Amino acid sequence: MIEIRLKYWTRSRWLLAVGISMLGVHGCRRNELPLVPVRGLVKFAGGPCPAQGNVTFAPIEVEAGLPRRPGSAAFQTDGQFAVTSFQKDDGLLPGRYKVSVTCYSGLPDPASSDPWGDVSYVPNDYQPQELIVKRDSDPIELTYDVPTKKKNR
Repeated sequence: MIEIRLKYWTRSRWLLAVGISMLGVHGCRRNELPLVPVRGLVKFAGGPCPAQGNVTFAPIEVEAGLPRRPGSAAFQTDGQFAVTSFQKDDGLLPGRYKVSVTCYSGLPDPASSDPWGDVSYVPNDYQPQELIVKRDSDPIELTYDVPTKKKNR
């Protein structure tokens, strides 16, 4: 009777261990995606950024079989950024992306209809070139030089 209980207990532990390891493998699938690191610098008329801001990467087209996942990166006044899609600074999936830069004066006001701040430093007609990310490419280094815009109140 002790031998039967021992066999049952050992078999149950083995099944539990297999189940946990299967969950672990399933949870790592995101790490298997072909993400390409993307880092860069935002400048304003060749100089420093007037305020903190964001660079967003909206997928226009993605490689077949991959999820349609946008990326984004915050920057401070030094302009340096690293793109995040799933986990901090992991990069972008292979595909073609529309790029947008936002940078506002003033502090964001959650009670306001404009949660970004007072005035945009980015001209309305500024549109960075689309970004194409290829599978297995080296890390991508970008520079966006935003033309200055006069403040209008």
